[in-house]
Amino acid sequence: MKQHLAFITPLFFQFVIGIDYDGWLNVKIQHSLNCNGEKYCTRGNISLKSIRAGTSIIEQINFNEKHIDELKELADIDGFYTIRSLVTAADSTETEFLSSVKAKAFMDNGLSDVINAWVLPNGAVIAVSFQVNNSSQSRIPRSVNNDYKITSNFYLRHVEPAAVPDTASYIQKLEREREAREKGELKDNRSFLAKYWMYIVPIAIFVMISGSTNPEPAQPAR
Repeated sequence: MKQHLAFITPLFFQFVIGIDYDGWLNVKIQHSLNCNGEKYCTRGNISLKSIRAGTSIIEQINFNEKHIDELKELADIDGFYTIRSLVTAADSTETEFLSSVKAKAFMDNGLSDVINAWVLPNGAVIAVSFQVNNSSQSRIPRSVNNDYKITSNFYLRHVEPAAVPDTASYIQKLEREREAREKGELKDNRSFLAKYWMYIVPIAIFVMISGSTNPEPAQPAR
């Protein structure tokens, strides 16, 4: 079974601006069709020599009749076609991601899909998603060898990390405000209860307990 190469250079302008790290990236694409008893087997590979440059090389197998038959069986039961992505970065760490689409949608789209890798500014891949467009083709295109060709587009998606509050700075601010109030430098506009609740609550609890443990003596019967 022959492989085909696809050189894809998507729009990476916004991504390159926000990335803080550069290095190579490799994504092994596996699926569960025609795997001879194995849960997953190779579907292809995506490689990038530079995350900043963003140029990716995609190598994928062509489907044969057995792939299509198994895909049709999944489509008949409204099942999902699943791919497993094994991502390896320059530090040699490998991360696994799973993603699925309806088998019928994949077939209706002519075995054409979009693969997105979601990357943090430090170069870490946090997710790989697999999806199809909402287009429909009358038949699945065949290659020159009469196999069924997969067409994939790969994109890197830049993810901005959520802002994390600086807890230490916040505690220091509260401490400065407390010291200023104690020195009279900062006017305390809090209510009476807000300022002295730590004294009021214990007294209230003590009164409640005393009332329950020392009931009033019963009145003598006439």
